[in-house]
Amino acid sequence: MVPSSLNRLAYFFIWGLLVQCSSNGTTEPIELGASCFDNVQNGDEEEVDCGGSCARPCEPPEPVGIPTTGYTTPLEYSGYTLAWSDEFDENELDATKWSFHLGDGCPGLCNWGNNEEQYFTDSADNLYLQQGNLIITARNQFESGKNYTSSRIHTDDTFEFQFGRVDIRASMPSAPGTWVALFMFNKEYTIADPDAYWPSGGEIDIMEYLGENKDNVLGTAHYGTDFPANHHFDSVDFSSLNGVSFDEEYYVFSIIWEEDSITWLVNDVAYHTISPETTQGNGQPYPFNDEFYFVFALSVGGNLPSASPSPADFPDSLIIDYIRVFQEE
Repeated sequence: MVPSSLNRLAYFFIWGLLVQCSSNGTTEPIELGASCFDNVQNGDEEEVDCGGSCARPCEPPEPVGIPTTGYTTPLEYSGYTLAWSDEFDENELDATKWSFHLGDGCPGLCNWGNNEEQYFTDSADNLYLQQGNLIITARNQFESGKNYTSSRIHTDDTFEFQFGRVDIRASMPSAPGTWVALFMFNKEYTIADPDAYWPSGGEIDIMEYLGENKDNVLGTAHYGTDFPANHHFDSVDFSSLNGVSFDEEYYVFSIIWEEDSITWLVNDVAYHTISPETTQGNGQPYPFNDEFYFVFALSVGGNLPSASPSPADFPDSLIIDYIRVFQEE
C-alpha cells in the first residue's frame, strides 16, 4: 500500500502536467493517458482508480453472510489463563499479531508445495474485517499467472508458543475446489527454506476442510525426519453435527496440546489424539514438544481437493470469529 503522502505527491505531479506552460508562456491542457487518479475505471483497475496495478486497494466487497448461529466456547477454563487471542473486532488486521504470506510461494515453495492455483495477496479484496469477523475471500481474479487470488496469514515471529488449548470459531466456504487450512508450523520453519524443518519440525493441522465435502473436516499431524522418504501423517475425519454443514454456521475447532499429547476437538467433541507412541510406531521422532506458530489459509485447488474449482462459484469466503489460546496456570 502506498502511503497517503506519496499519493498526494503523485496527484500534484499529474496536476502540474495538466497545467504546464507552453513555449509562448500560455497554459494549455495536455491530454493524459489512463492513470490511477482519473476517476475512470481503466487498464487493469478492479474498480475506479483502485486495484490492479494501482496502489490503493479497493473498498471491501459487498458484505458476506455472517452466520447468526453456531457453537461457541467460553472466555475462560478452569486451570487455564487466556494467553493470546484475536477477536477481530478492529477495523483492520492487527499487524502486531499477523503477517502475510504473499505470492505463489516461489522460489522456496512454488505453488505452496501443493500445486495450488491461487496467488496470495494482502489486498482488501481478499482479506478484511467485518462485524467482528476475519473474512478471507478467494476470487476468480487473474494475478501473476494464477487464475485465483486469496490470502494467507501467519504469526511467525509475532506469536510462537508451546502447549495450551486453542479454540478457533469459524464458518467455511461452499465452493468446490476451496481448501481451508488452520494449522501450525514449528517456530524454526520458514517458506524460504522449507525442507530444513518440514516434516522434521512437525505440522499440526488444527482443521482442514474441502468445499467439495461440506460435512467433513480433518485433524492431522505431519512428521518425519525427511521428505519424501520418511514423511508420515496421522489424520482423522470428523463429520458435521445435527445435520448442519460446516458452511452453514459457526463451528469451534480446537486442540488441547500438552507435553507428549495433542487432542483434536470439534464443538468440544474429542475425535483424535497423537502421542510419541504414534510417531515411534512409524520409526520417527515426536516433534510436537517445540514452539509453534499459526497459519490461516484459504487456498484454491491443489493436491488435496479432488474437485476442480469453477470460476462461477467465486468469490467465496472463510469467516473466522475468533482465535483464543489458553495455557495452564
